[in-house]
Amino acid sequence: MIQGLQKAVKESLLLKGFLGILMMSFAVWGVGDAINPAVDPNVVIKVDQVEVRAVELQRRFTTEVDQLRDAIGPDFTAKDAADLGIMDNLISQLSERATLDMAAREMGLEVPDSILRRAVMEQESFKDETGNFSQILLNSLLANNSLTQQEFVDLVRSDVTRQIMLQPISTNTGAPKSMVDALFRYRAEQRSADVLYIADETVQIDQEPDEPALRTVYDENINSFSAPEYREVEAIVIRPTDLVPPESITDDEIQTFYDENIDRYRTQPTRTVRQLVFGTELDARAAYDQVQEGDTLIELGERTNMGAPIDLGELRANANTGFDLSAIFEQNEKGISAPVQTDFGWHLFEVMDLTFGSVKALPVVRADIIDFIVNDRAFDEMYEATIYLEDQLAAGVPMAEIGETPGFSRLYFETLDRDGRDATGARLTFSIDQDRFIRLSFGTPAGLESQLVETEDYAFILRVISTIDPAPKPYERVAAEVRTLADQQSRAAATLATAEGLLDDIGPSTKIPDLAVNNDSIEFAKLGPVTRFGDSLIIGSIIPARLVSPALMERLFQANTGDVVQARVAGGQIVAKLSEIISPDAAELEQIRDQVENAVSSSLANDLIAGFTKSVTREFKVVLNREAIDELVPQ
Repeated sequence: MIQGLQKAVKESLLLKGFLGILMMSFAVWGVGDAINPAVDPNVVIKVDQVEVRAVELQRRFTTEVDQLRDAIGPDFTAKDAADLGIMDNLISQLSERATLDMAAREMGLEVPDSILRRAVMEQESFKDETGNFSQILLNSLLANNSLTQQEFVDLVRSDVTRQIMLQPISTNTGAPKSMVDALFRYRAEQRSADVLYIADETVQIDQEPDEPALRTVYDENINSFSAPEYREVEAIVIRPTDLVPPESITDDEIQTFYDENIDRYRTQPTRTVRQLVFGTELDARAAYDQVQEGDTLIELGERTNMGAPIDLGELRANANTGFDLSAIFEQNEKGISAPVQTDFGWHLFEVMDLTFGSVKALPVVRADIIDFIVNDRAFDEMYEATIYLEDQLAAGVPMAEIGETPGFSRLYFETLDRDGRDATGARLTFSIDQDRFIRLSFGTPAGLESQLVETEDYAFILRVISTIDPAPKPYERVAAEVRTLADQQSRAAATLATAEGLLDDIGPSTKIPDLAVNNDSIEFAKLGPVTRFGDSLIIGSIIPARLVSPALMERLFQANTGDVVQARVAGGQIVAKLSEIISPDAAELEQIRDQVENAVSSSLANDLIAGFTKSVTREFKVVLNREAIDELVPQ
């Protein structure tokens, strides 16, 4: 039983991503929209006795926004996330989770604290390089997810309980042999062919296109020769380093800051610690009574059958470990401490090494102090500067004039396209985030200023002076490009004609290699064995990319032995005569059957879990506190 629960925790939804499998779209079964007046205003979702508090929904939403901002860019806001339906999706997920939790309660499923605590400490995710539980790693997870230790324990208990409820549904889910065989045959079937490859670059063009023909190519492909939309843009950029130069900070200011913030430059005392954890005070004190002079916890653990101690590594006095470190740091010599109680039980700590801290001298931290004062003062200066900038713009002062203000700078682009190039195609130089500037330039109407954009390094406002709509480039300007396209089209037409001519020449007794003899524009090759995906099942074997294409593979795998097919590939045409159909090897299937079967079984198990979840959730009414939710949704 204990091993089963420990295994469940190790495969926890929270820790191993299994939660993603269970969180099926709540739209499958819907959410009740009732608002229960009896619901605590701090509760956003209620399913019978299970409640989801507003702080939990807000924490998850903030985490999602931060992750999307990292992926999309700093312009992404909480309102953008809400508009994309992130909040609605989280409500669906948390509602489903609460419903499953309530179902587990009705089934009487519980995870005892003692087993949960032990299992958490055995998680691989929380073990250091020595294989021992690391409180530091646990604290890091808590900090990164804005969780308290109790909230984390509650989440793990909830996840494990749900997994215990759902695990029997998917256990021993078998994949039908016929399904496994069919999937294997589809993936592993191969074909071989004799092919003739006609490269566009090798064909002879009888005559160059005349001017009318080039004009026709230009007219028929006018979109290929159109200039993009351009914008004439100017901007005012303010940087804190320009407003508060480092050289403006005096020695007296530096000394005063150092004296008033001396604790910043103290090196905290450290203790290198390991521990033994006991379930009760009685057990801890009984072990402590056996400590002999010079003992280590390793020796004590062996003597008391407690096993190897847990290495906590080097701890600082102000470290956030989830429990009080005072007993450890009151011990000013190496050795084993008296029993200490924490949320994880009773501990014996062994201090293996220790330091008493120090203070960094002013010359060592001078540069850091200057940076801090500059940034602190620049915050106020930036605020005043941005207010001044907005007031000047509101008064109609031109940006060119505002840009002459000390600490301000002006950017100007006569033509700017969405790729950051000017009308000549040259790449422009940006002193600020290029992507953000371009997005804002093309999102601001002509004649108007954008909103103020503020970052840690600068702030700016831009103005779109004018726009130039997309328009075809004059023929004379793109004549060389037109001629190149015309040549490509002529060669593609010539290779197609050659390929079609070869189709007419190939009969049942035709030897394919002979057709390439004395013809420099035709290349003979053996293709395959190749799968329908254009690759080879033979390790180390590479299928030339120029000899395959989706169109060719589709036709080749629909053909019978001896059939001839033709298709376009990159840079030319292929004419292929199917020489062999290679059925999957039964022995090979047996070798990888477990891999194929596991993949199919996993998919079937997910379907079963989704069906069970849908069935269970119908038994409970989900009550949403819309008023509390609306307060969390950015407007």
